[in-house]
This record gives sequence, C-alpha cells and structure tokens, in this order.
Amino acid sequence: MPNPSAPISSEASSTLSLWWWLVGGLGVLLLVALGYFYLKGGLRSIPEHEVTNSPSIDNPDFVAGLVGLTGAVTTTGNLIGFWREIDQIYAARTDAIRRAEQLVQYETYFMTPGKRADAFADAVIDRALAGVTVQLLLDHQGSQDISQDYWRRLKNVGIEIHFFRQPDWRAPLEYNSRSHRKLLIIDGEQIFIGGAGISDYWDGTEFDHDTAPWLDFEVAYEGEIVTLLQGKFWQNWAYTGGTVDLSQFSKNGQVSQTETPQAEPPQVDTPQADSPQTLYITDDTSTLNESPTRMLVQLSTLAAQERLWIGSPYFVPDSNTTHAMIQAQENGVDVRVLTMGAATDKPMVHWASRELYGPLLRAGITLCEYQPSMMHAKFILADDDWVSTGSANLDPRSYFHNDELNVSGFHAPLAQAVEQFVTDAIADSQCLSYADWQARPLLERLAGRFALLGKNLL
Repeated sequence: MPNPSAPISSEASSTLSLWWWLVGGLGVLLLVALGYFYLKGGLRSIPEHEVTNSPSIDNPDFVAGLVGLTGAVTTTGNLIGFWREIDQIYAARTDAIRRAEQLVQYETYFMTPGKRADAFADAVIDRALAGVTVQLLLDHQGSQDISQDYWRRLKNVGIEIHFFRQPDWRAPLEYNSRSHRKLLIIDGEQIFIGGAGISDYWDGTEFDHDTAPWLDFEVAYEGEIVTLLQGKFWQNWAYTGGTVDLSQFSKNGQVSQTETPQAEPPQVDTPQADSPQTLYITDDTSTLNESPTRMLVQLSTLAAQERLWIGSPYFVPDSNTTHAMIQAQENGVDVRVLTMGAATDKPMVHWASRELYGPLLRAGITLCEYQPSMMHAKFILADDDWVSTGSANLDPRSYFHNDELNVSGFHAPLAQAVEQFVTDAIADSQCLSYADWQARPLLERLAGRFALLGKNLL
C-alpha cells in the first residue's frame, strides 16, 4: 500500500507542473477570448426602433425617406449584364479585365488559392504587362490563405496591392471590421458588383456537402454610377495607404462605347444606352451608428404591398427586421426568404439562423433553404420592380461591422431576372413549415442557442 506521506518523485512533479501550465495557458486563452468578445460588443444590445406609416414603394415619399434615412446616394446607370452561372460570372469578369485599356480596380473580401485565383492572376498580369494600371484592394482576413509568392508574382509586374485592415497591435479590435465588398471597375467606365469572391469554393468542389456550384449572381453597369463607386473604392484605397490619382477618375460617368462585357449573351434584357435608370447606392462603413443597410431592409419591407422576396445566405435578422417582415406578411404581402441550408461554409451561422425561424414561420412567411450547395446571393425584391443587390447580408456583421455596398432601384428588367433566379432556386430548396422547425433535433437547438450568444458578432 503506497505511503501517502512519501515524497512525490521528480518525474511525477514535472508531469503535474506541465499539466498546471497547460490548464493555466488554456485559462488565459479563454479569458482573452471572452475579453475580446465582451470588449467588441458581443453582449451589447442592438438598439431597436419603430417605423410607422411607411409609404408604399410607388409613393414618391418612399424614395425621399430612403435617401434621408440611409444616406443613399442618388445616381444613374445602365444595366449591361446579369450573370447567374458561376462559369459565366468568372468569364465575364476575365473578359472585361482582358479588354481594359487604362485601369483595372478590384476590391474583394474573399480569395483562396486555386484555379480561379490563378486565372485571375493571369488576366491582371497580362494587362499590367500591356501597360494598364492594376490596383487590387484585398481584405486581409479574407485573403490570408493566398501565399506571398502569389502576391510577389503580381507585384513584380507592377500591380499595386493593398490589404484592408491588417492586424495592428495598437488597435487590435479593429480587425473585427472587414471590407466585404466585391467590386470590379474597368477603365472608370464599367462596374461589376455581386457576391462571388475569387475562389474555387464557388465551383462547389471544396466541400463534401456541395453537389453543384454555389448559387450567386453578378450585375454590371455603366454610366454615372461608375464615378461614384470608383470614389467608394478610392476611399478604402486611401485608407490602406494607396495613392489616389485623380487623373484616373471616371470622366463624368460618360457611357463607354466599348462592347458590353459578357461571356455569353446577357440573361436579361438591358435598357438602351440612352435611357439610364435612377439608382441608389447604400453603403455601410464599419461603425456602430444606425446601419444604412438595416434601414434599407426595413424600409423596403414595410413599403412592399404585394411581394417581398429576400435572399441572404447569412440570415440572422434582428427584432426590427423580424417585426417588419411579420407586419408585411400580416398585410397580405407575399414574403419569401431564400437562405442557405446545411450545405454551408459556416455551420455556426446556419444553426443560429435556424433558431430565429420560429416567429417568421408561425406568421406564415415562406422560408426556403437551398439544398444543392451554398446559397450566396444577396438581394431584396419588392413589388414589381424595386430591387436591391450587392454584398450585404441580413445579419449584424453586415449591419454593424463590415464595409458593404448595395445598389437599388426601380428596374423592371433586373427585377425580372432576379425573380426568375429566385423561382428556379426555390425549386431546388426545402421550404420549411412551423412544424418542421419545431421538430428539429435537440443537438441542433442547443448549438443554435449557443451560437446566438455571439449573435452581434455573426
């Protein structure tokens, strides 16, 4: 029988000491993580407000309220392309880049190694060698998997590269705020805006649960809107230390006379070049002020009279958004939400999102989860022709943490294209009932409730 008073051997003492160091180290890491979560506002309550007596979308006061409450910039532009197949999106971008004569500017959040990144490198290097100025603005967090060799290859031919919000020990919490925009500008004359990053993820081959390419689309414009969005690009370019050469600025939004950039014929009828559409640019810029994007969603929801179709992969609505959607449904509006299903790159967000379905489903709102792969498109489609597309999701991250860009307007051809996009997507989706939601597994419920503890940072 061992003697309890016997001295502990040196080997046992070393093992015990090691365990204490491990436990202590994990404890410190946990405290740091909790401290970051707390200091960044993870427990902060999002202010709620009420909007009453909202004018309908066909009432001129709707636009006046939208501009006033969101700070939206009014402009004009011509729709020159709409692509909904992943191969077409990348081909349209590449074709436009290869035909650039003076300037290529590109801002994106997400970029990973693979064939899409390699094809992009080939395209911009070709233009740089031809004397075209190429400026790339990459979010540091979203592009950190790209190797330094890749960036050196681009820099060696004169391509200018800046990273948005690199880690800074003097302001570490700022790293939580990202640039989520996807913006391609060609010669200051054409603008491409959508949801797809530069990654093989969109081909649907990186995750076992994907059985098809990701669901997304891209829109292209020319006209006055290019001038304003080029300015938005240069705001972040200047923030990262880039040189803003105003001689490269779009010439008063003049319509380019070059051929429409497309890999195949556009999937939407575009207006004639002499009939620009009025458009509204809404952007969030990483602040904790009231979110223009949240207000855009709420005003569009309350103004809808017949139809409100919303697409957001990361669908984490706050109380304001939820109440507005339920109010619209109770007023007889056809409210539908298209979001991601189990085929997702962020399961934690999916579980949190599902925990918030209950009140919407109980109110009779149609809520559909896309099944073949990741659903990544972001849009608002209200009544006949009010449509908003861009980079923003319906979640706290897009509302309060990210730089986002959305373009909205009364645009029947684009609305028809998005309508067909949604109709086809819903045919490949699982549309849930309230009973389905109540029957979800216990482990999923627990995971969702745990995820919602950090809802403000999702």
